[in-house]
Amino acid sequence: MNGTRGCTLPSLSLQPSVEEILFTLQKCRKKRDLEQALYLHVYICNLGLDEHRLIGNNLVSLMVDIGRTCDAQHLFDRHPYRSERAWTSMITGYIEAGKLQHAFTLYSRLGNYTSVQASGHTFVALLKACSKLKDVERGLTIHAEIMRMGSTERDRFVGSALVDMYAKCDLLNTAQEVLDQLPLRDVVSWTALIAGYADYGHYEDALECLREMQQEGVTANTTTFVCCLKACGRKGALCKGQEIHAEVERLGLSRKDIVLDSALVDMYCKHGSLAIAQEVFDKISVRNAVSWTTLIVGYTEHGWGEEALACFEQMLAEGISADHVVLMSSLKACGKVGAMDKGEDIHAEVERRGLLDKDLAIGNALVDMYVRCGSLSKAQEVFDNLRFRSVVSWTTLLAGYANQPHADNVLKFLERMQVEGVLPDAVALVCSLQACSNIGATSIGVDMHAEIERKGLLERDLVVGNSLVDMYAKCGFISRAHEVFDKLPVRDVVSWTSLISGYAQLGESEDVCCIFEKMVGAAINPDPVTFIIVLDACGRKGLCDRSEMYYEAMSRWYGIAPTLAHHTGMVGLFCRAGRFEKATSMIQKIQSCPNSIIWHIVLDACRKWGNVGLGLQAFEHALHLDEKDAGVYVSMSRIYADAFARSQLQEQGTLPIY
Repeated sequence: MNGTRGCTLPSLSLQPSVEEILFTLQKCRKKRDLEQALYLHVYICNLGLDEHRLIGNNLVSLMVDIGRTCDAQHLFDRHPYRSERAWTSMITGYIEAGKLQHAFTLYSRLGNYTSVQASGHTFVALLKACSKLKDVERGLTIHAEIMRMGSTERDRFVGSALVDMYAKCDLLNTAQEVLDQLPLRDVVSWTALIAGYADYGHYEDALECLREMQQEGVTANTTTFVCCLKACGRKGALCKGQEIHAEVERLGLSRKDIVLDSALVDMYCKHGSLAIAQEVFDKISVRNAVSWTTLIVGYTEHGWGEEALACFEQMLAEGISADHVVLMSSLKACGKVGAMDKGEDIHAEVERRGLLDKDLAIGNALVDMYVRCGSLSKAQEVFDNLRFRSVVSWTTLLAGYANQPHADNVLKFLERMQVEGVLPDAVALVCSLQACSNIGATSIGVDMHAEIERKGLLERDLVVGNSLVDMYAKCGFISRAHEVFDKLPVRDVVSWTSLISGYAQLGESEDVCCIFEKMVGAAINPDPVTFIIVLDACGRKGLCDRSEMYYEAMSRWYGIAPTLAHHTGMVGLFCRAGRFEKATSMIQKIQSCPNSIIWHIVLDACRKWGNVGLGLQAFEHALHLDEKDAGVYVSMSRIYADAFARSQLQEQGTLPIY
């Protein structure tokens, strides 16, 4: 072979014995020296020893070890005395090379040779392949052969591999049965089942498995703890996660295994215990990309954008390259805190690595970052430069346009999306319905309604249904809104509030109260927005007693603390009714300083009712907030002017009675 020219073979005499050649083959396998292995291959073949029982089988194993499966297969096929070891080497080699079907084909050939039987190593390798392919049918066949040979009784690794195969194929009950029947259950077999439960979301079963394992006196290893910490990441399992953390510390496993330490960080991040996550992270002696990514993603997902970006900067300063997960998470953090300058730096790095052409998820994250930072022009530019676009790409930009004042851009973009053959998903339809609401494009909304009905989304997607109710309500088509509302299979607080808002917009206060009562009767708890709409509707009709009843119920029955918007509505209601004692009492309940809107409401009411004294107090409070507010001076001057005119009429005896 040309590639082996000039290479020397160590430790071989001029006429080497079989023992010398076998020793050299073993040394070469340990070193995995490709050049020497290829030279040895040629040397043995030239001597005609490649068909020797021991030398040939060892040479096959060597070729497999260095990844030359084709050469190994050629040697294997020519060899007259294929050992169990050679069969196992070939099957394992194919599996490690990702040629799983080749491995199964070879295993089927093994059944034709009665002189050789599959070993435990062979079964372990084959079960591993079944796990990768999620091939339960083949796994069952191999399981039957294992039982026929009694391999689980002799080889604990085979039993563990069986548990692992069934667990990875989501046959967790079968995996549990296999584990229960094993004569010897060790940490590997237990962990295989725990991992299966954790991977498929059966978190309580995973933790119960850990408890049973420990009761049997089996000590958990780092892999066991990693799987259990994943299970503890679910809601409500923080205490159990802390117990496992304490056990990890007691066994002295922390700060020795980066995967375990990262799992601890991840568990605390998922529970929002970011201070503890940071503390665990800071104690890691050697931090890698995985540990950094875990913390950055944790900060980002919980809205701590600035902390996420600080971690990102520190990670780069420590010389660790950011992978696509970190880049995406950091872009998300930039969008959350409006750090477009940092986002542009990441954009430049993405361009430098050529990731925009290779990773669509990164491209979509860039579009989203610019949208969140309010730069739709740059978002559009990135979008236009994407080599491929998914429905997510379109929807991300569409959502950006939907949140801008010029809602007609949304509909133009939706049209372009459809022209290019991309079918809008539920998110795109929701954004478009929002745009129709904003500009009153009812006819387009009706077309979308037809598309939604055609796709059956009204029955399957509550968000789409709610958006449709909201669109008709905001466009003034309250009967159509009610019709869609009645068709919804499930209704939540948003469904009811959208309908209530539509009636309030038309000034139908009695209908607002009627629907509100039906909502409460349907055991749907109103939210703060619902109460703002209802209180405002009652206020416009002067329904003071009913408004007070709803206001009191808000905190007493629904645990909703009144906000400034609720207080403002009640102040306006009392002022319009001339009930100034109630209005001032409500103002005193406002914990933060009342805003200028409230004082303007009071000033307008004082003019109507001729209350100069209270008007003067409101005037002074409003000036304290903004002494340059011209409207305040105008309102106060009108109060004085009306009061003077009132006094004149009073003197003349012609003052009208309200």
